[in-house]
Order: sequence, then structure tokens, then C-alpha cells
Amino acid sequence: MRFDSKQIAKVLIGMLAILIFAGALVPRHLSAQVLFYEEVEKDGRIYVFNTPERLAMWKASGDMGQAITLVGRGPNGETIVGENETAIDLYNFKHNLPGYERPTAPPPPPPAPYPQVKVGGTGYLSYQSGTTKGVDYNKFTVKRGYINVNAAISSYFSARFTPDLTQDDTGDYKVRMKYVYGLFQAPKAGFLTKPAVEFGMVHTAWLDFEEKINPYRMQDTMFMERVGLFSSADVGFTFTSLLGPEMPDDYQKTVGKNYPGRFGSIALGVYNGGGYAAKENNKNKLMQARFTLRPLPAVLPGFQFSYFGVTGKGNTDKEPDFTLNAIMGSYEHKYVNATAQWFDGKGSANGAAVDAAGKSLNRKGYSLFAEFKPIPKWSGMIRYDFFDPNKNVANDATKRTIVGVAYQFIKGNYLLVDYDRLAFEKDGVDPDTRTQCTLQVNF
Repeated sequence: MRFDSKQIAKVLIGMLAILIFAGALVPRHLSAQVLFYEEVEKDGRIYVFNTPERLAMWKASGDMGQAITLVGRGPNGETIVGENETAIDLYNFKHNLPGYERPTAPPPPPPAPYPQVKVGGTGYLSYQSGTTKGVDYNKFTVKRGYINVNAAISSYFSARFTPDLTQDDTGDYKVRMKYVYGLFQAPKAGFLTKPAVEFGMVHTAWLDFEEKINPYRMQDTMFMERVGLFSSADVGFTFTSLLGPEMPDDYQKTVGKNYPGRFGSIALGVYNGGGYAAKENNKNKLMQARFTLRPLPAVLPGFQFSYFGVTGKGNTDKEPDFTLNAIMGSYEHKYVNATAQWFDGKGSANGAAVDAAGKSLNRKGYSLFAEFKPIPKWSGMIRYDFFDPNKNVANDATKRTIVGVAYQFIKGNYLLVDYDRLAFEKDGVDPDTRTQCTLQVNF
């Protein structure tokens, strides 16, 4: 295994800087929580909070969510609405009131015996009509089909097998493996929450994170994967962890439960580099690293800032350089999700982005995405991608615009209608266009 020492040094310096910054945001003793208390009187009720995140969410939405309500327990007969038992206890202590009788919780059910196996599936079923390279087409197609088999083998070890249905260039549908890995996970290790290691054919370090913010994989792949920089899965290992404790339950229920670290999350991995659909063609390995910070968890909990870096060689016997540095700002809310990302680098994971002399091409690009969720079950999305495949050549960039409307008729099952237009800077080249209706089946 050989790595470019300069690129590794850059990535490690970036990792160290982010960890130092994250450490500065964390209390000296992670186990000791800062005591917070606030009470707000409104409309004949007294609302009581003991976490700033819940208070901020209530002020923004007016929705208390799950709470404890005590009718007539205020000093003048007001109704007390407490965030949780701790908030009620603090209120009673402050006002020298007696405690309240807590309902007796039923005993927890006995744990299920191992192994615990779950089987699910996801499919993208589409009708498409458009023009590519001046040629019109319309067709029904099965874009992808996955069968997900997840097995908890013990309290700390699990496994996943995911066959993937895809269509090759001849039109034949074939089944290949997308994920085959063992997963070791611990509940906590100091500042790290739910640290885990995937080993085998695994998620790479970036795309699983982005796809949890942008849920429209059914439309097509994410920006950096779609322009051919790297794959969503590869053979190797990935280490992931949340930074600090998890965000409050209310945030996870109303906004999102994926990667809910209070201060962010990380993912580090080493892979063959060819992706899950290609063999290893040299002895080099790719190293990928993602560091995500949630800098204002109490004030702006949905905002995160991410850095992503890749260093290694392209997957050919010529071993062209592949390096990438990317940053992304993201925001998640009950009613809107948004991302803005930029990258600069050279080459690609498959080794195809080279000039006639075999030298890696210098490349750059950016992408903007927004999802709007004004009413339950309905959403709209818009995305704009700019990609320059060779910074040394003028007028070769592409500009992609995507707009769509989706209806989630059952949880996880969507009907999406979208329009996709790819424009070329090169003179005389007509844009590629596609109108698509996609049914996402998920169980």
C-alpha cells in the first residue's frame, strides 16, 4: 500500500484542526451537563424547559411536542407544561411545591434472542422521456433494486448483505453485491458516541452522510458521484462515530435521526478504490476522511459544516493521482433541507480522468440543493450542479439543473416527478434533457 505523503499530511492536519476546534466547544467534563432552566408564561400556561434546544424549538414552532402536563398546579391555578420530569422537578423546587406522582412504567420486555434478522428492500421504478446527445428516447426502466438483509449477531456485532439489481449496457438486468460487511459497534468511547467499524464491501466515507440530508437518490446519484469522482461503496473498512452525546429526542423526531451527534460526526476509511463494481487493478489504496461539525447545537441545531478529503491513486495499472478536497454547509429543519458544496481536486477513483499522457486532470465543481416541505407528505426539490472536468481547458464545463415534486404516500414510499437538464458550455452542443416519473418502493 502506497500513499502520497503530502496529501496524507494535509488531510491529517485538517483532521487535527477540526478535532481541536470540536474539543474547544465541549465542556471540560463531558459527563457533567450544564444545568439549564427556563419557564415561560403564555396563554394561561407555564411552559418549563431544562434544555436550550427544546426551548429554541418551541419558540420557533410553538409546538411543545411530547411533554408532561399538570392541570391547575401553578401558583394561581395555571396549567404547567414541562419538557420532561427534570423540568417539572426544577419548577417544583424553585417554587417550593411538593413533587408529583410519577406513573409507574411497565417493565421492559425481555431482549430478543440473537441473531435478530431484518429483511427489507428498496426499488426505483421509472418512466423516462428525454434527449441524450441529440437522440430522443422514452422508456420504462427499473433503475435500481436492493434487498437489504441486516442481522444483529450479538450486542456489539452485526452484518449486512445487500444484493443490487442493475442494468448493463446491453440492457440485461443483473444482480451484484452492493454491501457485504461485518459491523462492530460500541455504545460510547469517551467523546465518541456509537463508534463503529464496517469491514468488507462497505459504505465509503461521504455519500451515506449526504444522502441522509438529500433524500432524492431515487432521482439520481449525488453530485460528486454523478460526475464520476468516486463510488458510494467499496471494499475496505470505514470507521464512523458521532461527536459528543446525541441530539434531543424531539429534534430527532421532528427534524432527523441520522448522524445526530450534538457536535457532529466523523467517517474515516481505506478502500481498494475501484468501487463495488470493479476489481482492484493496482496495489494502491484510497484514503477518505469526513469531518462534520455542528457548531451551534443549542441555537441553530440543524446547521452543520463538513470537510471531505480523498488521497490515493486511480484504479488502473498506470496509477494516476487522485486527490480531492471538498467542503459543504448543510441545514436541516422540519420544513426545509439545504446544502451547498464545493470541491477541487485532480483525477478520479476509477483512474479514467487523465490526459493523453496519462496525467490526472485538474477538476473543480460545486452543487446547491434545497428541499421544501410546506405540508405533510408533499415536498419540492431543486438542485444546481456546476462541473469543470479539466481546469486547463476552456469551455468544457457542464451545468445541471434539476427540479421536482414528490408525494410520500406511505412512509419511505414516494412518487417523484422531476425535470433534469444538462447544459454544455461548448458551442454547438445541445443540452441533454430528461423528464422522469419515479416510484420509490421501500419496505
